[in-house]
Amino acid sequence: MVLPSPRRPDRRAAAGEDRAPWRALRHRSMRWWSAANLVSNAGTWMQLTAQNLLVLHLTGSAAATGLSLSAQAAPGLLLGLLGGAAVDAWPRRLTASVSQALLALVGFLTAGLVLTDHLTVPVLMVLAAVTGLIATVDAPACALLGNDLVPTKDVPSSIALGSVVSGAGRVGGTALAGVVVGLWGPGAAY
Repeated sequence: MVLPSPRRPDRRAAAGEDRAPWRALRHRSMRWWSAANLVSNAGTWMQLTAQNLLVLHLTGSAAATGLSLSAQAAPGLLLGLLGGAAVDAWPRRLTASVSQALLALVGFLTAGLVLTDHLTVPVLMVLAAVTGLIATVDAPACALLGNDLVPTKDVPSSIALGSVVSGAGRVGGTALAGVVVGLWGPGAAY
C-alpha cells in the first residue's frame, strides 16, 4: 500500500467525496425540487391508479381500462420528440411550473366531476388524453430541471436522485391510491 505524500492531497479521497451518490442534495434548491417532485410523482400515480379503477368501476371492462391507459400514453408516444424539443426551446422552470399547474387543474376538474357524479367514460378518456398531452412536455421538463439546479459536477447525482424520486413516487403513489380509494373513494385520490 502506498501512502499519500504529506505535501500532495490524496486524489482518491477527493474523488470519493465528489462521487457521493447524494451530493446533489447539498444544494438547497435541489432538496426543495426533489421533495416537490416526489409529491408530484406520487400524485400523478395516484391519479392514474384512480383513473384505472374508475374506468373499471364505470364499465366493468378491462379492455376499457386499457383504452384509458392508451389514451393517456398515446400523446407521449406520438408527440414525445416534439415535447422534448419544446422543453429544450422554452425556459425549463417556467415550463415545469405551467405544466404542473395544468396537471393539477385537470386533477381537480376530474375530482369535481367524480364527487358531483358527472364523470362519464368519454369525458374520462378526454381528460386522460389531455393529461397525456400535458405530460409530453411536463416529463422532460421535470426530469431535466434537476440538472439546472446543481453545478455541472453534480449532474450525475441529480440524474440518479431524479430516478430514485420517480421510482419512489410511482410505488408510493400507487400504494397510497389503493388505500385512499379503499377508504374514501376515487374522488379523494384525485
